[in-house]
Amino acid sequence: MGTRFANSDRFLWCSTGCVLRGAGPSARVGGKISIDPRAGPPLEPARIRLGALGHGGEGLTKTFIRIGEQFPYRLSPKAYRAGRHAGARSKTRGRFKKNLPKGAYGLWHCEIRDFMVTGAQATQASSAHGAPDASDADRAQSVDTPSRAASRAPIAGPTVPALQTLFEFDPQSNRLSWSNAHAAAAMTGASGSEMAGTDDHAPSIDLDTYLSTLLPAHVERRTNAVAHGEHGYACEYQFCHADGRYLWVEERGGWIGQGENRRLVGVIRSIDAQKQREERLSWLAQHDELTGLLNRVSLRACLDSWLSETGAEGRTGAYFLVGVDDLGAVNADFGFEIADQVIVEVARRLQSKISADDYLGRVAGTKFGILIHDASENSVRTIVTNILNGVRESIVETHRGGIAASVSIGTVLLPEFASSSQQAMASAEAALDEAKRLGKANWATFSRNTDHISMRRRNSQMSDVILTALNERRIQLAFQPIVGDIDQHASKFECLIRMRDAQNEIVPAPEFIPAAERLGLVHLLDRRVLELATNTLAECPNIHLNVNISMETVKDAVWAEGYIAHLRANEPLAKRITVELTETQVVDAVDQSIEFVSEIKKLGCAFAIDDFGAGYTSFRNLKALEIDVLKIDGSFVTGVALSRDNQLFVRTLLDLARNFGMKTVAEWVDNEADAMLLKGLGVDYLQGYLLGKPEIFPVWLPEGAPNKAPFHLTRT
Repeated sequence: MGTRFANSDRFLWCSTGCVLRGAGPSARVGGKISIDPRAGPPLEPARIRLGALGHGGEGLTKTFIRIGEQFPYRLSPKAYRAGRHAGARSKTRGRFKKNLPKGAYGLWHCEIRDFMVTGAQATQASSAHGAPDASDADRAQSVDTPSRAASRAPIAGPTVPALQTLFEFDPQSNRLSWSNAHAAAAMTGASGSEMAGTDDHAPSIDLDTYLSTLLPAHVERRTNAVAHGEHGYACEYQFCHADGRYLWVEERGGWIGQGENRRLVGVIRSIDAQKQREERLSWLAQHDELTGLLNRVSLRACLDSWLSETGAEGRTGAYFLVGVDDLGAVNADFGFEIADQVIVEVARRLQSKISADDYLGRVAGTKFGILIHDASENSVRTIVTNILNGVRESIVETHRGGIAASVSIGTVLLPEFASSSQQAMASAEAALDEAKRLGKANWATFSRNTDHISMRRRNSQMSDVILTALNERRIQLAFQPIVGDIDQHASKFECLIRMRDAQNEIVPAPEFIPAAERLGLVHLLDRRVLELATNTLAECPNIHLNVNISMETVKDAVWAEGYIAHLRANEPLAKRITVELTETQVVDAVDQSIEFVSEIKKLGCAFAIDDFGAGYTSFRNLKALEIDVLKIDGSFVTGVALSRDNQLFVRTLLDLARNFGMKTVAEWVDNEADAMLLKGLGVDYLQGYLLGKPEIFPVWLPEGAPNKAPFHLTRT
């Protein structure tokens, strides 16, 4: 347990621990104390009063038991100095032990009640060293006895230190006497003249003066608690200082004695830090910490309240879901701190575009919700336009420079399309998904034709579909021929992935590959395609296959190694495999691509760049990648016979490929004129619908392949 001990005008960090050893008369408690050497000079000699909280006698009531008188505890100056120079983590340590009272038993917890430094050492400590800063939770101070009124120096920190003092109230004199005048004055805000004391009497204050320092609304609270406190009472109230500050305190006490000797004895301690924490937690329960806006729960409550009132009043409104575009890219490129600055600034701009009667909240990491109290179909368009323009009207200035921000918006009219907050938020989510499909800085409003399935739900459903298809062997290959000339028999094929759904219908790759990439499932598909390709090669010894791999697999060290390991296990087949990567993917991760290509080429695979011309690969990267085949992007091939620009581009690519010793493939060849021209220009291979469409079951594929596992291969 960490404990902070008062030492004259400063505080020392200590940690304590104890164990109970033995039983009966021979029982003793022992433990160790660790003092942070940064706190001050060696405390030698020092004395500690040790207490324990445990069970005593026959009962189970917890009793504070003092264990003997003060006893010496010596810290070695040499050990202290060694710890001081060793660094912040070094501490001076010592041990203690003491016999327990006869008959005491149970669980014991060591608690240091006081820490005193004697004579010149106390003077040296208070003058040479200040108190280390600490949080309010650590500012534990022992209660002063009435006979001892030592002053405490204020503790550095953003809140008022946790002060406390004993008091005694005499009804005869109508005055409260304090054990610690400094703490009492600090809490009540009373002046020195009001907190009068003499040599024979402790500092005291008149009750009426004391009550005048309370917040007026709390005077009755305190008076009622004391009046009914025959068997003890507790109450909380606030002091109102002359400078306008307020301070929360807790008072606990009880009446003792009879007649003229009747006294009220208690303790007052400041709980301002506790109240601030409670207030902070209460605020955080309803607001977003970063932006200060309402959080999702609070905004939902506002929506429900508004919708319930709308039913009786017949008003119309709208709920907007505003999503910040491409914030993930800002996180990746600039870091979370800069992304947070963008979020805060977008929140400020949104607030400036709505009225004071409307509600704005942050409902997700990159999304804001807006409840418009009075809206129609026409006014929604105006408000949305103002928001879209307001967010992107100027660059967001951050510590790392300016960033252009934009938002997409989904709207739903209330209560026409939603009768509850949950329905409103779900409908706005569907509308936002529709807006994002249109591109950045777009908006869409919910209607009965809107797809109710959100992108999140669609991803979740697609995840189940893909995993089920993998487990049930419904991932298949479609083989498209790659030929040297129009009339040439095909022996090369590109493997294109296909998936059959539960109804045995073919699902096109564009419908599940993007989802697989978002969900992190594309590695599984890459591996399955490779397995199907090697199975096919094992059954068909006279063909050569091209397989596509995603950059996600190449960049992932574990999945890349698994992919290479499968090729290594089927090395005789690997010599008939060409692995394809698109040019745009290679540009994004050149170093990983070079390493991966080097490994697969060692196993005999060829490497092809797909869709060449769509990216910006440099000559240096072309050389480093050791490319075997360059596949010209189909956008430059389609209609090449009629386009001089495309002819010039293809001719340039062909010259480049020849200089680097690469073979070339022209994709998307769909007519004979283009095919004749491309061959005339010197293209090595042609691929497209003119030469053959992708087929799942071509005539050359044996029955059962490629799902059937290959026979055992012996390496040569």
